[in-house]
Amino acid sequence: MEKLKRKISTIILDSVEGLPKFRKGLISELQEIRERQRNKSLDHAAERECPNNTEIKLNCITYILTFEHEDFNSLINGLRKYFTKNDKVKKITSSLKESKDSLYSLGWYNLANIVKKEELYFPDREIDSSLPEEVKYLALSFHRILPSVGCIIFEFYLEDYVSENLNEIQRKKYIAPVVFKKFWPLRKIARRYSSGVGNEDAIEAINEGKDSVRAILKKWIRKEFSWRSVLLDSGSYIDVYEINGNPKENIERKAWLNKKLRWLEEYGLTQRDFELYVGEDILLSKKKDRDGKFKVSNIVAKIDSKNDSEFGDFFDFKVRAVAISSITFGVIDKYRKKIERLRGDGFKSLYKRRKINRRSQDNIQEIKRAIVIISRLQHELTESSYWISDSISEVGDLECFLRENPHDLGKYTIDTTQYQLKVIKDSAKIIDAGLTGYLTAQSIYVMYKLQKRMFILSIVVTVATIFGVASEWENIKNIVPIGFEITNQSSQSPLPPVD
Repeated sequence: MEKLKRKISTIILDSVEGLPKFRKGLISELQEIRERQRNKSLDHAAERECPNNTEIKLNCITYILTFEHEDFNSLINGLRKYFTKNDKVKKITSSLKESKDSLYSLGWYNLANIVKKEELYFPDREIDSSLPEEVKYLALSFHRILPSVGCIIFEFYLEDYVSENLNEIQRKKYIAPVVFKKFWPLRKIARRYSSGVGNEDAIEAINEGKDSVRAILKKWIRKEFSWRSVLLDSGSYIDVYEINGNPKENIERKAWLNKKLRWLEEYGLTQRDFELYVGEDILLSKKKDRDGKFKVSNIVAKIDSKNDSEFGDFFDFKVRAVAISSITFGVIDKYRKKIERLRGDGFKSLYKRRKINRRSQDNIQEIKRAIVIISRLQHELTESSYWISDSISEVGDLECFLRENPHDLGKYTIDTTQYQLKVIKDSAKIIDAGLTGYLTAQSIYVMYKLQKRMFILSIVVTVATIFGVASEWENIKNIVPIGFEITNQSSQSPLPPVD
């Protein structure tokens, strides 16, 4: 509805902008609103421009697909379908099949590097000409971060023209969006409206450009691995940029970032909610709003650093470290939403004081199953906390950009997820105990009513029997003597002779 309002508002303002200048009245008010939009756009134009001698490039889109214990067979079947002749992957899938119920299995495996042509050489190379044209090559790895949780990480390294298209979208001129609250009465339309900061349309356009690429990548995965759409829809994405030309000294770099935050924000690197972190060669922005068509958990950017290693930057390991943190939060978020839904339905049943029906009983069973799985996650997370924290530490030292305080992503992930699991589990236990107690009380009441009805029914049957006997008493008196006579005659009759 909000998008429709915004579209109608834009059409109205576009239509009055081309008219001659009015001095007063509704059209004059609308023209003034459009003029303020234009002025705001001009004020922020310099902040939106790409800095001189600097370039930004969407280097990679990382897709993370999480498999829990019940999905391990699906994971194995998908890998075997795609890697029909790869002995290394066959060994990995066989090992996973043997250890899927293990209490201790953790680890990381590089599955393959998939290229379209033989021109590119990588270790564990697989050639597949069916890769989307937007992709240079694909790095595929498997991480078992908990005994009951594993993930496949698809790192799609993109062709240069994908970034060029996004940069072309960003360079366009945009004005701050205006949305009118009410369209009737028409003469008051310009008196109530909301206005954006100016770059919302740019952010939306760039996201749509990236979403079109994500849709192509997802379609390819579905076709090649034959995983269910429900499973693929649960996956999350990390956008990985590369920025060249930024200052390398910390003080100069911070001033540069402060000046160009609006430009970076249009690509997703935002400091809103204090969720922008800076490392030696990395920018990390955590996405709290995941309501779009695709779930984007993080935006990461590699930036120029003064401490470049002669052995390479190993930036892909840092992205995978961020992915492990994202997976851990994602699994817990899944059960948080599930418990919130079941808890809400349960409390509705209690509020309305209605009888617990078949659906409510199914909810109780679902809550009990969820509590068991959450307990399993809680136990495994505690036992594997050191390994997870050590894996996430690959991202390096981070600092909150605005607060300037250190941020240990590994410790933050473990501490926060353990706390969240405890809260989710306690909430589930509360509604489970409440519904179970309510069901017990309802069962006792039902049994009492049933016994009461059976007692009343037995009295009715007894009375009916008495009345029936009384009404047929004369017949009974006639029948009884006849019965006695027959009995006496049979007892007095001589026995037949025996030969």
